[in-house]
Order: sequence, then structure tokens, then C-alpha cells
Amino acid sequence: MSAFLGPIHYWLYNKIRFQEDLSKSILDCAEKNDWDMDRTLIKKYASSDMKPLEELIDLANIHGWLQKRIKAAEERYARLVTDILSADSSRISEIEKTAFDFGSKNPAAESDTASDIYRKFDDTLLNGMPCDRVNSVTSQDSTCYTWQQCQDIHGSYWVDAGGDPANYYRLRLKVMEGMLKNSKMKVTASDFNHYKLSIK
Repeated sequence: MSAFLGPIHYWLYNKIRFQEDLSKSILDCAEKNDWDMDRTLIKKYASSDMKPLEELIDLANIHGWLQKRIKAAEERYARLVTDILSADSSRISEIEKTAFDFGSKNPAAESDTASDIYRKFDDTLLNGMPCDRVNSVTSQDSTCYTWQQCQDIHGSYWVDAGGDPANYYRLRLKVMEGMLKNSKMKVTASDFNHYKLSIK
């Protein structure tokens, strides 16, 4: 990766910020519902400094810095949700609502085609570094788009946090559904690895 900032670095940083903002929304939900989380842990869940990229990044190690920020965002998100659910697993329904609402604040346009929406998902949702090539499109046209996740780069963070990786994918699907709230398209998943965009 180059030693200067280019569009791909800002693109990736915005995806990191999106996930950090989702974590903050869930943390706000926990506090609003007065879920009795350890106050010392709340500081740990608060996102790290999200100033403009050029004010933060180590230009001598752009790739390494971005990898570190991805890891931190993934770990924080997994620990936060797992800690909330460890006290009461029924809270997942309220967290799902929060994830849907968060997605709806980042909507696809009503006129967007399936390919437009897939691109928006790819531009928004964090899937490691570009070189990880997590998703692979399996079919595409203006009314239907399918893709598969070729590797699970998220689950290990949840296992390490003592949680269930399935919760990551439940919440991600809710975010995507929220993004499509006003769209003519819908997203479905036959399992955690296979997704489809089609007309509602």
C-alpha cells in the first residue's frame, strides 16, 4: 500500500467509522434502557478518536494503522454486544431494533437498483481490508443481486469475547434491512454466507 493517502484509505476509514457509530448507537441503547452494565466497561466500549483521517493516521505505516483500527472496532463491537446479552439474552430484540434504526439513517435511495445497493453495502459495511476479498458476487442484474461471503473474518472476534458469532450476522442483516427501509429492494439471507437483493 502506498505511503500517501488516497481514496481507498478514506473509503476504508469511513467503513470503520460506520461500525464505530453502530457500536455507539448500541451503547446509547443500553444506557437509555438502564441496562446495568459495569460503568468501568462503558469507557472501554466508547469508540476511540474518530477525527479526520489525515489528523490520525501514521503515514509511515498506513496499512498497519488501518488494520489496527479495524481490529479495535471489531473487538469493541463484539465485547459490547456480548456483555449486554450475557446479562439477559432477550435484549437481542431491542439491539436488533437499534441496528435497523441505525441502518435507516444511512438509507439507500428509493430509485437505487440492486447493483447500486450492493455497492452501497460494500462502501459502508466493514469487511476487513480490501485485500481480504470477503464477498464474491454470484449473480447480478438490475432487479436481483446475489453474493456469498467467502470467509468469516468477523466470527473470531465474537468467540474471543465469549459470544456467539451468529449475533454479528443477525445484527448486520438488520442494518442492511434498515438501509432498505424506503427502497423498492429487499435483502434476504439463506444463511450467514449467502445473500440476495431482490424487488420487494
